Amino acid sequence: MFCIKRFTFPPRARLPRYLRHLAALAATGSLGLLAGGGLAADASPPPAHPPMARLARDPFDASAAWGEFTELLRLNYAYLTRPGIDGEAILAYFEPRAKAAASKEAFREVLQLVAHNFADPHFIVGPLDLQDYNVVPTSSDLCARYRAPRFELVDVRRDSDAQAQGIVPGAEIISINGQTPRAAVEAVMGRPLAQLTAPQLDAGITIALAGLPKQARQLTLTTASWPRTYTLHSPGELAKRVQEAPPLSIERRGTAAIIRFNNSLGRNETIASFRAALLEVQAAKVLVLDFRNTPSGGNTTVARGIMGHFVRREQPYQVHVVPSEMRRYGVPRKFVEYVLPIAPYYPGRVVVLGGHWTGSMGEGLLVGFHALGVRTAGSGLADLLGALFNEHLALSDAKIDLGEEQLLQVNGQPREDFVPDIFREACEGRAGDDPLLEQAIRAAR
Repeated sequence: MFCIKRFTFPPRARLPRYLRHLAALAATGSLGLLAGGGLAADASPPPAHPPMARLARDPFDASAAWGEFTELLRLNYAYLTRPGIDGEAILAYFEPRAKAAASKEAFREVLQLVAHNFADPHFIVGPLDLQDYNVVPTSSDLCARYRAPRFELVDVRRDSDAQAQGIVPGAEIISINGQTPRAAVEAVMGRPLAQLTAPQLDAGITIALAGLPKQARQLTLTTASWPRTYTLHSPGELAKRVQEAPPLSIERRGTAAIIRFNNSLGRNETIASFRAALLEVQAAKVLVLDFRNTPSGGNTTVARGIMGHFVRREQPYQVHVVPSEMRRYGVPRKFVEYVLPIAPYYPGRVVVLGGHWTGSMGEGLLVGFHALGVRTAGSGLADLLGALFNEHLALSDAKIDLGEEQLLQVNGQPREDFVPDIFREACEGRAGDDPLLEQAIRAAR
């Protein structure tokens, strides 16, 4: 079991996204009980309620809580403003609603809307409960976008109930649990559709499609000109199955070997499992590393423990920028992370796969391998922004996951702008039919 510490703003403590998602899934009942905090409820008994007289003296101060929250974002959030996202405008829109909140619970609900409007899956407000949307991308199975006047599916997660029922990319979304996609997006974002930018629209429809924990979804889609309604399991069930799987698996196709990672980039045991797998496939002429099922990200120790087998000398793989130091003190901070050699070295040809369910450290691995000169293949990635930190806001008891360091490719471009060398808009494939994998193997031979 895992224990996640709580922190009170302003102290900053870094925590792997992997542990954050375990806690969130535990809170929604998807992974059973976990000890510790994070966004999940504590396993220890709750403290006794204060006397009524104290409650009367200390009512919830929404204005002060809003000030605490906005100070955190303005000082620490590395992505307050980016193309399509105006952070100050978002805060100004939701300020009156937040300050009118009568309780901590109501206040945190407003903060969740704020987080959705930043269109950043790393930015999560908790604690989460069964009435909050599933965590995207970990507990999601459909990626979608808005291309006026249609909301349409971009990709369908491999091994999901949606894929098993024959849902395919390109289908137009007609309704989600009886709501039009417009109404569903407005509910997720807390504001009219006409006010939303392209990144917000795409984030809103993808969150809406993920649904609620432990609740089936009813989707009506149109493919080949006729509508069909599907009843789908909550994608949290898929997240649980993936988490219970071994860290990785090996497949052989002639002279090629494929190592697939099962959302295990935050599990330190993956380092030894990968080393053992690499020894097993040393004779393969082509090696495919498949990171398409790593939505929860992980940590740099595991990532470097993988990449180190493919370098003969130390090499840079990603760049960090810490804007909070500039904002606080006027002193810029920037540093580079390196990969160092680890035995055994793999001498064959390598290609690395990623897609819409490649998140955070998974994205870092694609960017890192690209910097090492390894060919990459896949679709757009999950765009979980920055290096993740976990904060606790004392005045509202909100737990905030926030990207507080900008992450760049070694060429200086933002990590989220990365495009694989071999690109397919829909790249998940299915059992027995994986065009991206086949294309990648051909390209590596």
